[in-house]
Amino acid sequence: MQDSTAYIGLDVHSRTCTVAWMNEEGTCRGPSTFRTSGENLRREISAVEADEKVLTLEEGPLSFWTARVLDSLVDRTVVCDPRENYLISRSARKDDEADAKSLARLLRLGEVKEVYQPENDRRALFKQAAGHYTDIRDQQRALKQKIKARLKRWGLWDIPSADVYSKSGRSEYLEKLSHDRIRTQVESLYQLLDQTHEEKQKARREMLELGQPYSEIQEFQKIPGIGPIGAHLFDAIIQTPHRFSTKQQLHRYCKLGIESKSSGDRATQQQLDDAGHGELKNISYQAFCHARGEEESNEIDTFYEASLRRTNNKTHARLNTQRKIVESMWALWKNDACYDQKKLLGPASSAA
Repeated sequence: MQDSTAYIGLDVHSRTCTVAWMNEEGTCRGPSTFRTSGENLRREISAVEADEKVLTLEEGPLSFWTARVLDSLVDRTVVCDPRENYLISRSARKDDEADAKSLARLLRLGEVKEVYQPENDRRALFKQAAGHYTDIRDQQRALKQKIKARLKRWGLWDIPSADVYSKSGRSEYLEKLSHDRIRTQVESLYQLLDQTHEEKQKARREMLELGQPYSEIQEFQKIPGIGPIGAHLFDAIIQTPHRFSTKQQLHRYCKLGIESKSSGDRATQQQLDDAGHGELKNISYQAFCHARGEEESNEIDTFYEASLRRTNNKTHARLNTQRKIVESMWALWKNDACYDQKKLLGPASSAA
């Protein structure tokens, strides 16, 4: 007799995959382990006999590809957040077969937390381009820190500006190094820095090009402090505004949400929730700093000052302003609206 619903847990690795599934009564079938390939995945999932097939796998490098391969064979695919799967990560028995069974069980119980996946290849490519840009940007930042640290280690304490990174200014610092071997090492780091800078420019152009079809990006840039890079990164990472039903969900994904902790008679403690995407929090912070640094007053200044008067706390006022910035971008996008500073940056938020 064929089951009505199969809850399928799939543990995917580059070499092998393991699948297990449960029916509505909780009876487990499998696990089965096989070599990773599109053909093998389709064969194993096709062999599951059920009227409805729901599949889950953890977010990872192969999750998007796997979901595409199996799209026509399952009624729904849930890519879930591995950090939320305590039954798997803290299990005394940790192997692929146990993980697949646990995923199937969590899916049947409705205990998996879904991770949003790009809705099409164009969106996926845009997101990948944004990730490539931030990866190279971070590599460039790390190289700069390494160069400064190497110079300081050999007595060059006074490094006042970015001249140390420029092709014209770096020679002054290289000449002050007393050891040829150290000078050669630092020159090698400079060569890597130059290569990284070129790759960063290429990645920037690719990201901006892939973002051209999305009209909301132009509206984002009308908000004080939001430039082309921040607007494109926000759009590429969020993918769609409709993935959030409330602004609190958006705040949490941007690492700007508030979590409360209490135990027994202890007073409730509030702090920023560490869950979410740090790049989005950084976008809102950079926008806040740039807007506040402008000579002429703008709506960001107005909002911040109003929040500061209400909270009497600079940190809370800044975080409220960061929340309002991402809220405004989200609202523009969700409503397919044009930027209106009075409408979008209105009364101060009460989140903190």
